[in-house]
Amino acid sequence: MRSKWSRTTGGRSERGETLVEFAFASVIFFTIVFGAIEFGLGVWNYNLVSDLAQEGARYAAVHGQNSGSAITEAQVASYVQTRAIGLNVTTTTPAGAPNTKIPGTVIEVQVAHNLNVGGGLLPSWAFPISSTARMIVAR
Repeated sequence: MRSKWSRTTGGRSERGETLVEFAFASVIFFTIVFGAIEFGLGVWNYNLVSDLAQEGARYAAVHGQNSGSAITEAQVASYVQTRAIGLNVTTTTPAGAPNTKIPGTVIEVQVAHNLNVGGGLLPSWAFPISSTARMIVAR
């Protein structure tokens, strides 16, 4: 049977100490790494939703009443959805359809998305993110 005391250190054996330290340190390290990844994905999704609102507002503004190709709110929503990269977004124009706007008026487009965070070992949470963009109808 092996003794608790080591001849070289003069004290207790430290055979399992590094394994326990590694377990604690790795949990903290991986929590920080995966938390930073999730935060980065959240910021990227918010920037994408903001950009989609701007693109939708521009698309609606250049297709106003006198442009020859007046569009509806459903067409703006379809355009925004085709520009979304793997996201399911909801698009609304609260002030009405763009084809009812005359040049010089403001068109507003709101884009919303539910960001799902977590999953796997942790429970999943849904955070609603949205952005609004306004532009003046060109023609």
